[in-house]
Amino acid sequence: MQKTAKLNAHRGPVRWGILGTGWVAGEFAKGLRYVSHAQLTAVGSRSQEKAAKFAGAYHVPHAHGSYEALVGDSDVDVVYIATPHSRHKTDCLMAFAAGKAVLCEKPFAVNAGEAEQVINAARSQGVFCMEAMWMRFMPAIRKAHEIVRSGAIGQVRMLTADFGVPTVFDPANRAFNAALGGGALLDRGVYPLSLAFELFGAPTAVQSSVHMTQTGVDEHTSVLLQYAHGQIASISATLTGYASNEAVIIGTEGRLTIHEPFCRPDRITLRKAPHFAGGGTGHDSLKQRVKSSLKNSAVVRRVHGWLPGRSGSLNVPYEGNGYNHEAAEVGRCLAAGQTESSLMPLNETLEIMRTLDLIRAHWHKN
Repeated sequence: MQKTAKLNAHRGPVRWGILGTGWVAGEFAKGLRYVSHAQLTAVGSRSQEKAAKFAGAYHVPHAHGSYEALVGDSDVDVVYIATPHSRHKTDCLMAFAAGKAVLCEKPFAVNAGEAEQVINAARSQGVFCMEAMWMRFMPAIRKAHEIVRSGAIGQVRMLTADFGVPTVFDPANRAFNAALGGGALLDRGVYPLSLAFELFGAPTAVQSSVHMTQTGVDEHTSVLLQYAHGQIASISATLTGYASNEAVIIGTEGRLTIHEPFCRPDRITLRKAPHFAGGGTGHDSLKQRVKSSLKNSAVVRRVHGWLPGRSGSLNVPYEGNGYNHEAAEVGRCLAAGQTESSLMPLNETLEIMRTLDLIRAHWHKN
């Protein structure tokens, strides 16, 4: 992996500008309230009216009626790009040209070619850039990876994860609009895919099934990923169905469940695998299984808390609305003079986009 370059460390509060005024832009604005040393100073829209309305709702000092004016604002250090997927490349490059650091909403671009252009531009101009995969920075996700690394579930062999909430079909809705980068895979499937990457890295083989809508985007997508050391990840996404919205990491010694919604979880459950004694009668084996099952179904100890390495659930609360954790990571990186985050490195963002391309290419082969 490419070494992270160093910038002069950022001093003082990080001044944020938000590009876009949609729902996710508002959620990010709310999250910034929980980040120390962060100031929301400006918002940019394609209309002055929308920018002013957003600024009034979230107490933003500067409202700009164009994206160009937002990135040119001298009071902005970092631009949060909350525009439709189809604009991400253009808006990132525009922000870099103005010397701004960037936090770009997921998916980072609509294909790997665009992602590579953005990453190359950020690196050549020496500015900070990170994909806004907010799930990565949630405390419960970090705790889940800590548990996995500890060996509590043995060797990780499989991941199952799905993401879907019913969305009423509307051709004008961004999620159903092919021109805006819509579809279940880009909008929702990128979450379980990112989790699979953090566990296993890039897959060696991809299989996929899909159902397309009349507007030319995928309504449901199911993907099977295979890896060099035999692991498998089974992930799915839907625009119109209600999925479990959980992720289950399966190991040789147990399993770890990241509960709904796994993109913003506050609870995880470890279940240790029962171990069966060899030999003995069938009756003895049954008794052993029952005993082991009862032992392993123990829940959180109310006095002593959750015991690492034992079965049970753990509450891992997050601050604010969750978006603040990714913003805090940007601030940490800038204070350290880093141009990339070690938790969401650009090389991995690019590999994820390449895998998304492979999945979509597989649709057209079938």
